[in-house]
Amino acid sequence: MAVKFTRRLKTKVVLDMAPMIDIVFQLIIFFMLATQVKITTGMEFELPKAENLSKIAETPLKITIISKNSILVGTKKTNSANFSRVLSESSAASSGDRKSVILYGNKNIEYELLIQVMDTLKEHGYDSIDLALNRKS
Repeated sequence: MAVKFTRRLKTKVVLDMAPMIDIVFQLIIFFMLATQVKITTGMEFELPKAENLSKIAETPLKITIISKNSILVGTKKTNSANFSRVLSESSAASSGDRKSVILYGNKNIEYELLIQVMDTLKEHGYDSIDLALNRKS
Protein backbone atom coordinates (compact mmCIF):
# COMPACT_ATOMS: atom_id res chain seq x y z
CA MET A 1 0.00 0.00 0.00
CA ALA A 2 1.54 3.19 -1.13
CA VAL A 3 0.94 6.46 0.59
CA LYS A 4 0.18 9.33 -1.68
CA PHE A 5 1.34 12.72 -0.57
CA THR A 6 -0.33 15.68 -2.10
CA ARG A 7 1.95 18.45 -3.16
CA ARG A 8 1.25 21.81 -1.80
CA LEU A 9 1.30 24.52 -4.37
CA LYS A 10 3.85 27.17 -3.68
CA THR A 11 2.33 30.59 -3.29
CA LYS A 12 3.61 33.13 -5.73
CA VAL A 13 4.91 36.37 -4.32
CA VAL A 14 3.48 39.37 -6.15
CA LEU A 15 4.94 42.80 -5.53
CA ASP A 16 2.39 45.52 -6.20
CA MET A 17 4.20 48.55 -7.66
CA ALA A 18 1.23 50.94 -7.68
CA PRO A 19 1.65 52.24 -4.07
CA MET A 20 5.38 52.75 -4.60
CA ILE A 21 4.75 54.73 -7.80
CA ASP A 22 2.18 56.87 -5.95
CA ILE A 23 4.70 57.69 -3.23
CA VAL A 24 7.39 58.56 -5.77
CA PHE A 25 5.06 60.96 -7.57
CA GLN A 26 4.03 62.56 -4.28
CA LEU A 27 7.71 63.09 -3.41
CA ILE A 28 8.37 64.61 -6.84
CA ILE A 29 5.46 67.02 -6.41
CA PHE A 30 6.59 67.92 -2.88
CA PHE A 31 10.14 68.73 -3.97
CA MET A 32 8.91 70.69 -7.00
CA LEU A 33 6.79 72.88 -4.72
CA ALA A 34 9.35 73.18 -1.92
CA THR A 35 12.35 74.03 -4.10
CA GLN A 36 13.06 77.62 -4.99
CA VAL A 37 14.91 78.19 -8.23
CA LYS A 38 17.09 81.25 -8.19
CA ILE A 39 18.42 82.43 -11.52
CA THR A 40 21.31 84.84 -11.25
CA THR A 41 22.24 87.10 -14.09
CA GLY A 42 25.51 88.83 -14.61
CA MET A 43 29.14 87.96 -14.48
CA GLU A 44 31.16 86.31 -11.80
CA PHE A 45 33.65 88.56 -10.07
CA GLU A 46 35.43 88.80 -6.76
CA LEU A 47 34.30 91.48 -4.31
CA PRO A 48 36.83 93.23 -2.07
CA LYS A 49 36.94 92.13 1.58
CA ALA A 50 36.52 94.10 4.80
CA GLU A 51 36.23 93.30 8.50
CA ASN A 52 33.43 95.65 9.58
CA LEU A 53 30.28 95.23 7.51
CA SER A 54 26.73 96.44 8.06
CA LYS A 55 23.41 95.17 6.70
CA ILE A 56 21.14 97.42 4.64
CA ALA A 57 17.42 97.37 5.54
CA GLU A 58 15.87 98.71 2.32
CA THR A 59 16.13 97.44 -1.24
CA PRO A 60 18.20 100.00 -3.11
CA LEU A 61 19.17 100.16 -6.78
CA LYS A 62 21.99 97.73 -7.62
CA ILE A 63 24.78 98.91 -9.91
CA THR A 64 27.51 96.49 -11.00
CA ILE A 65 30.73 97.94 -12.38
CA ILE A 66 32.65 95.44 -14.51
CA SER A 67 34.65 97.73 -16.80
CA LYS A 68 34.29 101.07 -18.63
CA ASN A 69 32.34 99.31 -21.35
CA SER A 70 30.19 97.19 -19.05
CA ILE A 71 28.11 98.69 -16.24
CA LEU A 72 24.85 97.09 -15.11
CA VAL A 73 22.14 99.42 -13.72
CA GLY A 74 19.72 96.93 -12.22
CA THR A 75 19.46 94.54 -15.16
CA LYS A 76 20.17 97.08 -17.93
CA LYS A 77 23.65 96.88 -19.43
CA THR A 78 25.36 100.13 -20.44
CA ASN A 79 28.80 101.71 -20.67
CA SER A 80 30.36 104.67 -18.87
CA ALA A 81 29.35 107.10 -21.65
CA ASN A 82 25.63 106.21 -21.46
CA PHE A 83 25.55 105.58 -17.70
CA SER A 84 23.99 108.95 -16.85
CA ARG A 85 21.13 108.48 -19.35
CA VAL A 86 20.32 104.93 -18.19
CA LEU A 87 20.50 106.09 -14.56
CA SER A 88 18.01 108.88 -15.31
CA GLU A 89 15.60 106.36 -16.82
CA SER A 90 15.84 103.98 -13.85
CA SER A 91 15.61 106.77 -11.23
CA ALA A 92 12.49 108.15 -12.94
CA ALA A 93 10.87 104.74 -12.59
CA SER A 94 11.75 104.40 -8.88
CA SER A 95 9.76 106.15 -6.20
CA GLY A 96 10.60 107.28 -2.69
CA ASP A 97 12.12 110.22 -0.88
CA ARG A 98 15.50 108.70 -0.17
CA LYS A 99 17.45 107.41 -3.12
CA SER A 100 19.95 104.70 -2.26
CA VAL A 101 22.23 102.50 -4.31
CA ILE A 102 24.60 99.58 -3.76
CA LEU A 103 27.72 99.46 -5.93
CA TYR A 104 29.10 96.04 -6.83
CA GLY A 105 32.44 95.80 -8.53
CA ASN A 106 35.36 93.54 -9.16
CA LYS A 107 38.26 94.30 -6.85
CA ASN A 108 40.39 95.07 -9.91
CA ILE A 109 38.25 97.89 -11.38
CA GLU A 110 39.86 101.27 -11.94
CA TYR A 111 39.55 103.68 -9.05
CA GLU A 112 38.85 106.54 -11.49
CA LEU A 113 35.85 104.65 -12.92
CA LEU A 114 34.45 104.09 -9.43
CA ILE A 115 34.77 107.81 -8.62
CA GLN A 116 33.10 108.75 -11.94
CA VAL A 117 30.16 106.45 -11.19
CA MET A 118 29.83 107.78 -7.64
CA ASP A 119 29.98 111.38 -8.91
CA THR A 120 27.22 110.68 -11.45
CA LEU A 121 25.11 109.10 -8.71
CA LYS A 122 25.50 112.21 -6.53
CA GLU A 123 24.49 114.41 -9.49
CA HIS A 124 21.28 112.37 -9.86
CA GLY A 125 20.38 112.84 -6.19
CA TYR A 126 21.43 109.53 -4.69
CA ASP A 127 22.25 110.37 -1.09
CA SER A 128 23.11 106.87 0.13
CA ILE A 129 25.84 105.09 -1.83
CA ASP A 130 27.00 101.79 -0.34
CA LEU A 131 29.75 99.47 -1.54
CA ALA A 132 29.17 95.70 -1.58
CA LEU A 133 31.95 93.79 0.20
CA ASN A 134 32.72 90.29 1.40
CA ARG A 135 33.65 89.64 5.03
CA LYS A 136 37.34 88.91 5.63
CA SER A 137 38.00 85.38 6.82
